[in-house]
Amino acid sequence: MDKQIKEQPMRLFIAIKLSEELKSELEGWREQYQQEFSFKKWTHRDDYHITLQFLGDVEPDRVPAISKKLRTIAHQFHPFELEFGKAGIFGVETSPKVLWAGVIDYNHMLNQLQDAVTNGMEEFGFVKESRPYHPHITIARKYTGNEPFQMDSVPSLLPQTAPKGQEEGEAFWTINEFVLFSTHLHDRPMYEILESFRMED
Repeated sequence: MDKQIKEQPMRLFIAIKLSEELKSELEGWREQYQQEFSFKKWTHRDDYHITLQFLGDVEPDRVPAISKKLRTIAHQFHPFELEFGKAGIFGVETSPKVLWAGVIDYNHMLNQLQDAVTNGMEEFGFVKESRPYHPHITIARKYTGNEPFQMDSVPSLLPQTAPKGQEEGEAFWTINEFVLFSTHLHDRPMYEILESFRMED
């Protein structure tokens, strides 16, 4: 009888996780300024990430084959650097759905990785999004303030937008792996790493 019980689908996505140092920087900003900006939900420090592709509900027995493909893709890439960009929003300017931290991909390696991942996932039936890829790190969701949101009032969120005088290159970080996340909607943190895929050194 037990064999007839099918495991529930897992809600999966592929992403780049942030280092502890970067998570601490973003968390420090949130702790300092959260009270000034009314958003319904702020991202937990362990949930900061850059999405490569959202897969949605996936049967558990398909995960090993997906992981094998992602491992193959990872071996086609060498570590590369990204830099924090300026903060931005999605949605209506005065009442945004998302407040995010930008990412600068100078060598276009992140775009190439995202393209390789989405191409590789097509064989499993996961269709590419038609809109252009816009890498970002979600900071908060759903503005709930009584006054219209003003992006100009958001303090410097990232090293890239901080005052002059910092050492050059301080905002860079090295990407040497990406991960397969499982989503647990009612937990905090909400995302669990199922497997990591390390690039060739």
